Amino acid sequence: MEDFLTYEPVYSNEQFNLIGQEFTRMKDSVYLDHAGATLYSEKQIKNIFNDLSTSVYSNPHSLHTSSKSTEDAVDVIRYQILQHFNTTNNEYSVVFTSGTTSALKIIAECFNYGDEYPGTLAHLEDNHTSVLGMRNFAKNIKEIKTEEAFMLMSKNTDISCSDSNGANNLFVYPAECNFSGTKFPLDWIHCVKNGALNKLVETKSKNWYVVLDAPGYAATNHLDLSLYKPDFVTISFYKMFGYPTGLGVLLVRKSSEELLKKTYFGGGTVSMVLSSQNVMVPRSTFHERFEDGTLSFLSILSIKHGFDTIRRLKLNFDIISKHTFSLARYVYRNLISLHHSNGKPVSILYHDTTFEDPNFQGGKVNFTLLRPNGEHVGYSEVLHMANLHGIHLRTGCHCNPGACQRFLKLKPNDVLKHFSSGHVCGDQNDLIDGYPTGTIRLSFGYMSTKEDCDTFLKMIESCFVSHPIIRKMPSHWNQLEDRSRKLFYSNGKKLTDKKVDIVFPITPETVHDKNNPYRDIRGSLEHIFLYPIKSCGAYQVARNWIITPKGLKYDREWMIINSAGICLTQKQNKKLCLLKPVIDLKKNLLVLQFKGYPNIEIDLNDSTNKKEAHLCQSKICREQVVGWDCGDEVSEWLSKALAMHGLRLLRQYEDEDSSTQLSFANKAQYLMLNSKSVEWLRRHVSEGNLNESLKSTIQRFRPNFVVNFEEAFEENELSEFLIGDVQFKSLGKCTRCQMICIDQETGCISKEPLLTLSREFKGKINFGIYVNQVNAERESDVEMKSIIVANHANERL
Repeated sequence: MEDFLTYEPVYSNEQFNLIGQEFTRMKDSVYLDHAGATLYSEKQIKNIFNDLSTSVYSNPHSLHTSSKSTEDAVDVIRYQILQHFNTTNNEYSVVFTSGTTSALKIIAECFNYGDEYPGTLAHLEDNHTSVLGMRNFAKNIKEIKTEEAFMLMSKNTDISCSDSNGANNLFVYPAECNFSGTKFPLDWIHCVKNGALNKLVETKSKNWYVVLDAPGYAATNHLDLSLYKPDFVTISFYKMFGYPTGLGVLLVRKSSEELLKKTYFGGGTVSMVLSSQNVMVPRSTFHERFEDGTLSFLSILSIKHGFDTIRRLKLNFDIISKHTFSLARYVYRNLISLHHSNGKPVSILYHDTTFEDPNFQGGKVNFTLLRPNGEHVGYSEVLHMANLHGIHLRTGCHCNPGACQRFLKLKPNDVLKHFSSGHVCGDQNDLIDGYPTGTIRLSFGYMSTKEDCDTFLKMIESCFVSHPIIRKMPSHWNQLEDRSRKLFYSNGKKLTDKKVDIVFPITPETVHDKNNPYRDIRGSLEHIFLYPIKSCGAYQVARNWIITPKGLKYDREWMIINSAGICLTQKQNKKLCLLKPVIDLKKNLLVLQFKGYPNIEIDLNDSTNKKEAHLCQSKICREQVVGWDCGDEVSEWLSKALAMHGLRLLRQYEDEDSSTQLSFANKAQYLMLNSKSVEWLRRHVSEGNLNESLKSTIQRFRPNFVVNFEEAFEENELSEFLIGDVQFKSLGKCTRCQMICIDQETGCISKEPLLTLSREFKGKINFGIYVNQVNAERESDVEMKSIIVANHANERL
């Protein structure tokens, strides 16, 4: 008995200590309602506040600078969500909703069951009330009893049934029951798609789609969408992180997007709409069509701090799953072995398992209490006593009428009788004719402790148990174990623990060699610049430099992201130009220099210890990028030097299987500038408005190659050309923005030279050209003073 009642810790002492430092407000309170909403950490909220206090976020539907930054930051959160669930935007779309209920409503309103012979909505008996609401949109409905579902899924399935009527069937079930904590097998998804439920529906269609209702499961478990591929997944973030509330996602598998046919459209979801006629064209991107109105963007941006909190506390969701299970098993075993002095049991527990395996049981304990004479204790009485002891728990049917009625053995007539007697959902009418109308539920989160459990158990023992207490195994223990094993092990297999690594491909620019003939246009290469950290100061090459298939070696191989996870540029912080990276090839170091701060060094041969580092996803010019986080030391240095909270340095993630031909550069491998064109520009700027050297003006445009042709804008006529013996291809003119108005030596901003370019070129602000290397398959050198040989291919500007 002693071994049976022993708690088995999962966390290390370090993890317990870290968690304790971020939940000091709880003091003597015991919170056991994590299935309702988990707790947020104090540092998590402080970091969110700091982020909002030091950043400018605005409506992502606008087009100004802060709007575009906000849009990018929101998309970075989409990537982070997909990464967390071990999938990518190649397989799933992320639609932000107000929560799981809203996500289920979208599916209910939009799912195409078919017209002439509509398919069936099948749902498990143990489902949330929000799932039952989906029935109002389906012509054919089928409830599947829990034990029947286990039986059907364990049999060989048949996919040979007819599909001539074009009907689509939908099966909805919870990954984890919010009433009992039962984890229903995720391989049911595959079973349903293979026809396990065909005999239950009249349509005989083999088209089955699955909704995995996963807010409770995702709160304390790792949902791996590389292994299990439901068509639709619903998530609520307050279940995972405590904050933000009123925010969730609907994950939609790409192959199933066409099943959702949307009728209503709101702001931001259309490409074109007429006011005078009922004509509109929806957005082409799936999530844009379904996210009506302005997103709750400030709440979305706070999700990052939830993920950061889990990582900061040195946790992951596999560990959290084992931790919450261990706590729940400890309470379950203590309750089920607890007996009054007359030998009668103290509680009835409502579960499908006996807490043997965390693969099948989550961190929830559901029960009612009995008096020594066998009468039921009303859940309201337990709730009031818990409140007196500072214990937060939940009572009632927990918005899961199917599970509640199943475990309490309530027939439909019983429920109708309770209603006619005045009982409604959420009230304190706990006993009718001496029989319970609901139960008591404890649920655990990642910050729950054994002390929480002990406080609760002491309250039960002191308030509801006649003494002396008797500890013994319940008389029906063997029957409970037999039923549990029959349900979960009858097909002879458990859930897999297999893990699959994520690969985040970055689509490269494609370069084609057209073997154009050359006509001699000669010039010289005057300067080579690289920008090791995107948007920071330039590093000028003294003599020659290595070029790789991605561009100049180490050029834009690092980038700084802000606390929202998006790339920081000089548009947001002009001080970036004063951060000077230096490449020391002899010592294999990247040295960061900023006036007033000691230098900090980064090993060029070490893209961080990948066992300890983690991959981060960001955006550059609307494109997804991935990089290794370079650690806390350089993060703190950058945050202090640039006076911005939460900055991180990323180094480009190099996937051996990827054909990436770009670093963190925009659009092309190189940017080339003609010094004669710069001289032309300086002559056209009004006198006194650009008092600086030629080199300073060149730096405003941040080129890689500065060439010298005989005439200004000769570079715009290039098609393919040689620098030394290396072949390059022009990708067209570079469109300029307000970045060129920042003096790269001082960080000061003015209206020039943007004003002059806009005036002279009638609003088409192009200056310099984008360049890619042709057939860049190996490293080679490019040297100062190389001769440029090019062909005329385009009309002169």
